[in-house]
Amino acid sequence: MARSATYQIRIDEQEKQETFAVFEELGITPAQAVKLFFTQVRRTHSIPFAVEYAPNEKTAKLLLENKDYSKGFNHLDDLFSDLEI
Repeated sequence: MARSATYQIRIDEQEKQETFAVFEELGITPAQAVKLFFTQVRRTHSIPFAVEYAPNEKTAKLLLENKDYSKGFNHLDDLFSDLEI
């Protein structure tokens, strides 16, 4: 058996409670749900559900106000700071 690894994520407490409740209804643990997701990603080489572009209010405002927005950033944190997100 391959050696296991630990991966941590941060999630809003309310989102966590709601999501874990769904897992409980399904009869699986959060770890099993993540493993299922990872398995499908490996098998399909894609995200196993539709991913659609839906800009939030800040993104839409940025796009409308700054059609020529073309700054470069070395780090994602710098971009978010510039966008004041």
